[in-house]
Amino acid sequence: MARPPGPDRPLYVRIAMSLKSRILAGHYAPGERLPSEDDLARDMAASRSTIRQALADLRRAGYVTSRRGSGSYVADTLPIEPLSPRSGPVYTGFLDDLDNEAHHVRELGRTRQTLAADEATAALLRIPIGAPVVRYRATRLRDGVPYGVATDVIPLDIADRITTDVLTSSPTIVDALSLAGSRVAESLQRLEPAILNAADAERCGLSAGDPAVTIAGVAYDAERTPIDAYTLVVIAGYGIGLHLTRANPDLAPQPHSETKRSES
Repeated sequence: MARPPGPDRPLYVRIAMSLKSRILAGHYAPGERLPSEDDLARDMAASRSTIRQALADLRRAGYVTSRRGSGSYVADTLPIEPLSPRSGPVYTGFLDDLDNEAHHVRELGRTRQTLAADEATAALLRIPIGAPVVRYRATRLRDGVPYGVATDVIPLDIADRITTDVLTSSPTIVDALSLAGSRVAESLQRLEPAILNAADAERCGLSAGDPAVTIAGVAYDAERTPIDAYTLVVIAGYGIGLHLTRANPDLAPQPHSETKRSES
């Protein structure tokens, strides 16, 4: 998924991404006053002008508001909903990666199942409980080597546009969504330790109970409507870079950085 903002991106972009992640992780609540520019500059070893650039980015994106003579505040209503429960780490960003990795990443053995949305899925996708959704599951490979299992849950009206031809020509479901006219623009995702269940272990040629990492999140379209509730279970010991903030260059420039690796 996408990388934490790194040194190859401007400092103000990295600071904006850091503050955005804190907001969406619940460290700063909606309506709460942010630290002063001086405090942020000191804490982040940056100039006040750099902090102002970062805050301006967040204002344009709808995460921060400013009050004359009072400072900067978290917006009362955020553009996308924080994951719950609010415990870190939470990663955010504009998407293209996992998917910039499309030259190397493929999905194998995809299955498609129509289900009724349970309470948790309905909340993530902002649909009624019991509404029809489609769940795709596939083994994820990089350079032909299995590294995990991907699960995508998509509202039925969107999934119905993912035809067999679209699915066949798409390395991942994110690619399929784009070809079907529902391009992912932004995502919010959480990284958690996990163990492999029997089905995932069989897909990856491992044993049930082996350690893994789960990336769970929600993908939004350009209108900030949730279109995909997804998980990616990554097997331990496989050295794939986990892009934890994805950036879609066609929508907005956002950061890249060093890879974070799954450790056994």
